[in-house]
Amino acid sequence: MISRLSMLAAGAALVLAACVTEEGYRQHMSMMLGASGDAVLLDWGPPHATASMSNGRELWSYTKTTVDERAGYWRDEVREVRRTFRDKDGNEKTEIITETYPVWEPPQVFRSVCTTRFVMAAGRVQDVSFDGEGCVAEEIR
Repeated sequence: MISRLSMLAAGAALVLAACVTEEGYRQHMSMMLGASGDAVLLDWGPPHATASMSNGRELWSYTKTTVDERAGYWRDEVREVRRTFRDKDGNEKTEIITETYPVWEPPQVFRSVCTTRFVMAAGRVQDVSFDGEGCVAEEIR
């Protein structure tokens, strides 16, 4: 049962992630290089954490947690049963019975986290790094 739910969750994640990728996020973040600190503050708000670096630069960190809740639902599952038998004349026959059963898919919660770090120097973004499965965006064509 757990592996089936895991496969459903992975499939749902793939469907949702079909339009967004880590490469897309990388593309968007590369556009931030050279941006002013004010532009970062306007787009991202105040950093969740800051740290002074040994080379005099400052590190601004942002962490975003996305929670996607899915309601439970009923779905139909079709099962096919084959039965081989001999009729009264001794001929072998195959009977196929198709049955439909209701199956409850319970509510699910998917969480993803993305941490993005901006290295600031002289009031501008010098470098950007990120990690986490939630760091996805639409690719720039």
